[in-house]
Amino acid sequence: MNFLLPIPILLVITSLTWAAGQELIPALDTTNPSTLQEANRVLEDELKLAARPQPYVLIDLEAKAILIKSRGIELHRLPIENWSASHVSNSMSTYRLRERPPIARRKLDPAAGSDQDPIALADMPTTYTLQFSPPLTIVVFSTSNGNLWRWATQLGRIWWDRFMAWSNMLQTGVDPPASPALQLAVSVDHAQSFAWTLTQDMPFLIRRTSVP
Repeated sequence: MNFLLPIPILLVITSLTWAAGQELIPALDTTNPSTLQEANRVLEDELKLAARPQPYVLIDLEAKAILIKSRGIELHRLPIENWSASHVSNSMSTYRLRERPPIARRKLDPAAGSDQDPIALADMPTTYTLQFSPPLTIVVFSTSNGNLWRWATQLGRIWWDRFMAWSNMLQTGVDPPASPALQLAVSVDHAQSFAWTLTQDMPFLIRRTSVP
């Protein structure tokens, strides 16, 4: 099988890189066929999203970064401090975010009238779970600033869902399809910035590591 990147894709990457003045993809190990195949898969899917005006997210597990992009241009990069994953080999091409993470809205003071401050970045959550269609679960968390308990709660929900699926399999004898899940550890500021950026139905891509 030929794992070389198609010429049209290379030309698009070259032109976008020149326009943005930055490297859109990290250096690839050209001796690793699986790495080239994965990069080619992501680029083909990203070209479809880059043709539309809607921003999208690329979670690059190889580079340990969350990239917020539009028209193929990197708008913002959030480093991933640590991550874990399950069933990512089953991941599809593009996922759509079902809804934004919940925000703990402030109580309005009727006496303050219109002088009250609007929702700000500091109001964004630092630990939250994102659900997608097709099925995908992403837990974003920061163990700093007293968020360890909330992170454990989010992971507990995932493990409870897996336990229920396993119990149902024992009762029915039908093995449920395994949906991919990611746990991303980022800083408090980056978790809040990411939550601020997200919109309902936002497209997501996942670039997997070369090692399953």
